[in-house]
Amino acid sequence: MDNLTEEKIKKNRETWDRVSDLFVNASALPVWAPFGIGDDLGLIPEIVGKTFLEIGCGSGRSIKYLTENGASKVYGLDVSEAQLREAARCNQDAISRGTVKLLRSPMEERADIDPVDVVVSVYGFGWTQEPEQTLRNIFSYLKPGGRFIWSWDHSFFTDVQYKEGQFVVQYSYHEEQPIEIKDWRKPGCTAHITYRKTATWFQLQVAAGFKVIGYYEPKPKNLDHANNNPERHYSIQKAEKVPASFIFVCEKPAA
Repeated sequence: MDNLTEEKIKKNRETWDRVSDLFVNASALPVWAPFGIGDDLGLIPEIVGKTFLEIGCGSGRSIKYLTENGASKVYGLDVSEAQLREAARCNQDAISRGTVKLLRSPMEERADIDPVDVVVSVYGFGWTQEPEQTLRNIFSYLKPGGRFIWSWDHSFFTDVQYKEGQFVVQYSYHEEQPIEIKDWRKPGCTAHITYRKTATWFQLQVAAGFKVIGYYEPKPKNLDHANNNPERHYSIQKAEKVPASFIFVCEKPAA
């Protein structure tokens, strides 16, 4: 990992430590994305008795959902100490029983995790600064035949902006690049995200050894609770025109 990558991860960690309170009730399983997306897709075929890892576990709500529905073991990985404090508070009983284990580490670094049946990431994996290494890590965490299921902003959704009363394609879909967002969510917070085409995400997963067995671009749901200002990034009007999120389902080949 080079110095620039380490610096971006450090900045993102500092930002998440400061803004974590804004995301306590963010999308979490069984929902996979804003607008209530994904709770009807049944992407996890079985929870009872299965083992899980969540990449970017945030406030721990997805972990709680999994344990309450019969998961035998759930690991939660996150870079932010503040996020993990809330995840620990939320899953205190399961942690004391040994059902949940939380780890603070960048996803780009290999963590000490026993092989699991399923790795999930709800709007977490897309923050990676080294997708190739992160995917190698995830592949190694899975048992043969295990699945990696994750969601993220649809690439095209990012390109579309509201200007002068209509939605326009403001950025080139083809120009992949790192993005530095100043004052993200709170003054003085900086977020580092790399914009990638959907095809690039697909190719990265295949190169890591995964077989892509599912891909979804769900329609928005729960619009009554969404933002009604078309100028906002996650607006009802925008989500009704272009897919807000995508969801990948990948499988590690059986031995």
